Formats: sequence, structure tokens, C-alpha cells
Amino acid sequence: MCVPVQQLDPKVRFWMILGNIALVTGLLMWNFRSEMPINKNWLDAVCGLLMGFSIGVNLLNLSKRRCA
Repeated sequence: MCVPVQQLDPKVRFWMILGNIALVTGLLMWNFRSEMPINKNWLDAVCGLLMGFSIGVNLLNLSKRRCA
């Protein structure tokens, strides 16, 4: 079994939470981009940056979870 999230190192937990928040923010911005008064190119760039950050952070932190 893998280590539960509650037993992870606090730094790993913080970065996983931050990565998940970035993913949700990026997806919500991309989903509601037609209602936002921002240039679509900039909005797509920010959404891609947030989702890329989320993928990178979560993959790096998943390697820190030890499985028996």
C-alpha cells in the first residue's frame, strides 16, 4: 500500500495542494474563457502555464510517495 496523504512530509503535502489548486484554477479559467474580458491568447497561455505547473509538481511529488 502507498503512504496516505496525511502521513506525507509537510512540504510534499503543501506542494501537492498547490499543484491541485493550480490545476483547478487553470481548468476553470479555460472553461469560462468566453466570459472573461481578457485577450484569449493570454488566457490560454496562463491556463497552459497553470496546468503545466500542476502536472510537473504532482509528478515530482508522486515520486516521493513510497509504496511497499
